[in-house]
This record gives sequence, structure tokens and C-alpha cells, in this order.
Amino acid sequence: MTLTLKKNTEPKMLYQQKNTVSNENAQEHVVETVSIEDGVLWDSFREGNESAFIQIYESNFNKLFAYGWRICKKEELVKDAIQDLFIELRRNRSNLGRTDSIKFYLFKCLKRKIIKEEGKWYSNLEEINHGYFFDFTFSHEKYLIDRQIDEEKKQKLNQAIELLSPRKKEVVYYFFYEGMNYQQIQEIMKLDNIKSARNLIYQALGFLRDVLK
Repeated sequence: MTLTLKKNTEPKMLYQQKNTVSNENAQEHVVETVSIEDGVLWDSFREGNESAFIQIYESNFNKLFAYGWRICKKEELVKDAIQDLFIELRRNRSNLGRTDSIKFYLFKCLKRKIIKEEGKWYSNLEEINHGYFFDFTFSHEKYLIDRQIDEEKKQKLNQAIELLSPRKKEVVYYFFYEGMNYQQIQEIMKLDNIKSARNLIYQALGFLRDVLK
């Protein structure tokens, strides 16, 4: 399956993109690219601007693959989900709502696609704890709990992160790595309310703080 675009507007294809993140380095921090304001770019895409579509595709592919790889360690499934996502976005662009965060919008859509594909719809806490998967480790670039940690503490922290439940791993990732606010976390994790998102973050951080004492 390939993306079908107008003549002379075809971006690098999904499996051939030069800066694609492989599964070996998907854990690494993906550097953000600075571009025009998200809301303006998104509206331009919704109005039919092909250059805006290509910019969204090329500037978000690596971030989406790295994120998808944290949810599901099946490379082809993640790639197919990303490609299907962009095909659907382009096909239905005129019906899309507005957003001031393209990355958040794409993350939310991609997570839904991957989970649906794997058939992992969780209806209770027991299912989440026993079937849900989310993977990440702490890297050099990030600050946690208001201080930069040295290599020894970084290793200790990564060991502590491995002890977190998948949901708590996920909330730490969204809050510190992706800079999402409580409302965005509540939406992408399908929590009951914003207070639930805040409480989940506090629980995860409380555990990590204890480990770093």
C-alpha cells in the first residue's frame, strides 16, 4: 500500500524515508523540528494544501514510529498503522476538527489504531495490568523530579521504571517526555477525568522519588 498524492507532491514513502527510526533506536529521544504554528499548519492541510500534508507527514513520521514502538514491538504493524492513519487523514481532511497540537492528535489516533489492530480493548484494571504494554527508559536529555541525574542514578531510575505498571510508565512518558498536560493525558489514556490523570502521575512520581532518595 502506498500513499497516493498529486503529481510532484509525493513525499518520501513510508518504508523508504531516509530518517526513519528503526526498532533498535526507537527508544532514543526524537528531536522536534521547528515549523509554523500547529493550528495554522493543520488548518492549511484541512483546506487542501498538499504541501502542508507533506510537512505534517515528514515531520511526524519518526515521532510516530518511536511512539508506536513503545506500544507494540511489531515493526510492520506499527508502520502499516502509520500509513493507514495518513491515508485516512488525507481522505477525510475536510471533515477533521481543529487542533493546536498536531503531535497529540496523531499520537491519539495512532494509539487507537494499534490497540484496535491487536484486539487489546481493556475494560478493567486487571486486564490493563496483565495485558497492556508500554516501554521506555530514561535518557540523558531529560530532567526528572526537578534535577538532572547522574549516570548511576539514571541506571537506578531505569530499574525503578521497569517496576512501574504499564499505565504508570505511560503516564510518566507523556508528562515528562512529550510535555502533555493533564487534559491531554486524560484523553489519550481514556481516564475518567483530569483528576485521575493527576493522581496517576503523582503515584508514579512518588514511587520514583522514593527510589532516588
